[in-house]
Amino acid sequence: MTILAFLAVLPAAVLLYVIYKADNVEKEPIGLMALVFFLGVLSTISAMILETIGTYVLDLAFMNMGGPRNLIYTFLMTFLVVGVAEEGGKYFVLKKMTWKNKEFNFSFDGIVYSVCASLGFATLENILYVLPGGLGVGVVRAILSVPGHCIFGVFMGVYYGLAKGNELRGNMEGMKMNLRKAFWIPVAIHGFYDFCLMAEMEILLLAFLGLEIFMVVRAIKMIKLMSKTDMPLIPGVTAEEAINIRNMQAMQQAMPQGMAFQQGMGMPQGMAMQQGMQMTQGMAQNMQQPYAQMNQNMAGNFRQPYTNMNQNVQQPYNQMQNGYGYTPVQNAQPMQNDAFAAQPVQNAQPVQNEQPLQNVQEIVNTNTQNTVNNQTEELFNQDPAIMIQNEPLTDGLSNPAPVFTADELS
Repeated sequence: MTILAFLAVLPAAVLLYVIYKADNVEKEPIGLMALVFFLGVLSTISAMILETIGTYVLDLAFMNMGGPRNLIYTFLMTFLVVGVAEEGGKYFVLKKMTWKNKEFNFSFDGIVYSVCASLGFATLENILYVLPGGLGVGVVRAILSVPGHCIFGVFMGVYYGLAKGNELRGNMEGMKMNLRKAFWIPVAIHGFYDFCLMAEMEILLLAFLGLEIFMVVRAIKMIKLMSKTDMPLIPGVTAEEAINIRNMQAMQQAMPQGMAFQQGMGMPQGMAMQQGMQMTQGMAQNMQQPYAQMNQNMAGNFRQPYTNMNQNVQQPYNQMQNGYGYTPVQNAQPMQNDAFAAQPVQNAQPVQNEQPLQNVQEIVNTNTQNTVNNQTEELFNQDPAIMIQNEPLTDGLSNPAPVFTADELS
């Protein structure tokens, strides 16, 4: 019994670790991942209830029509009952716990949290099947069912992350479209997956094999693509800035209402904020001081030649006044009244108006931000399915070219 329980839990743990390692830019908090995983486990119970109700309604409808349980019944059961009930529970947990959470700040985060909800569901479902079914059932489900739920979560998470990026850019239509894809594409793939197994037709078993190959290859490509191009969901910021914003939001939420962050110093209420403002003002003064000194030095250098010239010109007149009693200089005062000689530096003030270092920094920041914006917009304006749909599926198995594509499922 212990070995079977371990076998039932192991596939989900391995897949969750793989997805966690693929998150290269910023790891998600274990606490939030565990919460989403646990609520995904509980969604198994809600799915069982909804499937019981859906099965009863479907049986009642076909009984009234007097028809047997045929492919139409199986299709409705797998797509509208099983697919909607199971993927709907995962989607509800994902949207409720992460959509407005500050930790959901990168595009790859959607995959991480979606896979957490999906593997939480798959873990309890797998335990319920493996314990009574034995080792053979555990091995088959470890190869097919649990990875299948993980892949459904990958498809959900890709479009879920794109939808959040659209919302933060004000693209409400794009957000709604990708949210619909985040729900209905996993439902369609899940429904077709179960339909091929429940219909008990050889041709559908071959279709199931092709679907399995398609899902694995496409999911791996999506994970690699999103991991390599992982961008902040907030437009116009770098990865480091997005992480700093997240940390500031976490500190604000951790502070008691009306109190500043005191960093364990035991400062009175409001004093920490005051100190922070004083530190900011001090930094501004320190930055301004070199420019002020440069201004004073350059102004002094500009003023000194005019002062010396004034003294040299004034000296002969003073000597003439003392020697001959001649006093025209007092009335004329040509140098003192001359506008050019009086205050040349005060009128020009070239140093105060020019800030070359700040302009250079602004140009660098603008160029960097434009590059990030272009890369981010390219990511969120393109559909990952479109970006990789032309790549060949060279998996080396018996069905290298499935007859269906992702566009047909979406």
